[in-house]
Amino acid sequence: MPQSLINLLPKIVSEGKKEVEKILKRQESDNKPPLQTNEYILPGKNTSGFFHSKKKPTGNEWLNRLVYGDNLPVMQALLSGDEATGLPSMRGGIDLIFIDPHFDSKTDYRTKITLPGGDIKEKPAVIEQFAYSDTWKNSAVSYLKMLYPRLVLMKELLSEQGSIYVHIDWHIGHYVQILMDEIFGKDNFKNEIFWLYSRWANLSLVCQRMHDDILFYSKTSKSIFNEQKIELLLSRSLDCFRHW
Repeated sequence: MPQSLINLLPKIVSEGKKEVEKILKRQESDNKPPLQTNEYILPGKNTSGFFHSKKKPTGNEWLNRLVYGDNLPVMQALLSGDEATGLPSMRGGIDLIFIDPHFDSKTDYRTKITLPGGDIKEKPAVIEQFAYSDTWKNSAVSYLKMLYPRLVLMKELLSEQGSIYVHIDWHIGHYVQILMDEIFGKDNFKNEIFWLYSRWANLSLVCQRMHDDILFYSKTSKSIFNEQKIELLLSRSLDCFRHW
């Protein structure tokens, strides 16, 4: 008889802590992973709205970047810094993290092309095999093992006033919240945000699942919450809904 997932959580946490310890020790060695920047995101001319800023980038300033890869080695590079690309260590320097990990939905998002002679599946790169498949080997256990060390590294990257938002769904969200309580502290759980969406009504044996969850945690009690930005976001969302 398979073990209950709730009984396996201590083992998941213990193994995750050991993995994080190895990663952080590696940061002190000379064998640090470089940050492979795929694309630079330059600031636009429009400085209104959410992107309003009077600060002008200097020649030595590290600009936003689009990075292609598994976020585990990417976060290792962010923690250690990368002199080759002018990246300083970002440990304790990030105010906001939003992640949208694939859900434990048993869905494979890799490319499949249907032709008259049969189906062709595009052979994905190693990164794509990991990133675009929700088909975890040991289901929820493997999923939580994957997520735990990544959440710990994100906490390392967050500043003392930083916050993290984790977009998740009904499959596994309640267990993810338990992990985040352990990592960030139950007192730093700020809110559970419901992301509502609409579907066509259809017959079902259960009530329709018409929302995802966004788990909102802070690193410390010093977190910043810009309510004026939230009011602006809500007003724009309402306008979009009216025109939908």
